[in-house]
Amino acid sequence: MENLNNNDFNELDDIRQQLNAIKNKVDEQGHLNLRLVKEAIKGKMKNVHRTSMMLAAAGMFCIPLFIWMKYDQNLSWPLIIVTIVLMLSSIIVDYFINRIDVQRMGDDMVETARRLTKMKANRSKSHRISLTVAMLWLLWFIYEFYKSHLALGEMAARMSVIPIIVGATIGATLGVFLYHRMQCDIDEMIRQINDVNRDQ
Repeated sequence: MENLNNNDFNELDDIRQQLNAIKNKVDEQGHLNLRLVKEAIKGKMKNVHRTSMMLAAAGMFCIPLFIWMKYDQNLSWPLIIVTIVLMLSSIIVDYFINRIDVQRMGDDMVETARRLTKMKANRSKSHRISLTVAMLWLLWFIYEFYKSHLALGEMAARMSVIPIIVGATIGATLGVFLYHRMQCDIDEMIRQINDVNRDQ
């Protein structure tokens, strides 16, 4: 009987040790997954910030370019001033949308997911407004460009706006591509956070 009790005790102890080993392995795996997700989130957010900085630099470069075009193409000051204001406004709005501390991302997964969701919604709203304003601005810009070339003849004036339309189409396509890429990055970050929270 004593032998039997000892055997039972040993078996229970072995099972307990195995369960503890499994639990420790699961905990270690969970911590590893959490760390990997944090690193992935930081990497993707750095890409979003890098894209925003690239667009801001392009916008700042265009400001002196439009001032030069005002004199070279005889465009109106109201158009140039509105253009500069729109570019600066876009840069400032984008800065506030993306204002998040990358180094602290992942410290609180629930808060990080909430801020990313808010960022995505704000960027979507900003994108819709920007597209509407950009279309109105483009019509104004084409009209002024056409008017400034009328002295060369109506056909020459019409031909002069073709490069503007082609450039605007390329720019719009690139802008939409970058917008969708940033939104997809945010979707991926939120999905990873939800997966980690579900596993915990």
